Amino acid sequence: MEIDYTAVGAEIRELRKERRMLQEELAERIGVSVPHISNIENGKTKFSAQVLMDLACALEVTPDALLLTCGGQEGLYGRVLEEIDSVLSECTAEQMLLLGDLVQTTRKALEQYDQELKQKDEEKAKIS
Repeated sequence: MEIDYTAVGAEIRELRKERRMLQEELAERIGVSVPHISNIENGKTKFSAQVLMDLACALEVTPDALLLTCGGQEGLYGRVLEEIDSVLSECTAEQMLLLGDLVQTTRKALEQYDQELKQKDEEKAKIS
């Protein structure tokens, strides 16, 4: 799966604006120039893994969130399905059944984790 730098840049721009952050502030936080931020947001330049990590930290998201959410939910869904299809094409029927069970178990664990995070956030909000 290739990185769509234009879509990633658009996601970075959207997150920056949601946080009411200027390009200047983001550039300062990650130690790059304002034109470099502009080029990233417009998909005109590729960037290093370190810059990706720094951007994610400054925008308070995970690096995979920047990469996977670009293109919206439909784009994410399509990319994930392509990746899964690629993996499954190399599996035996028995392996596919095991992977199916693993996916269901993981999904349930993630739902529980999300509920616990939500409860913690609600508790913090009550304290504030």
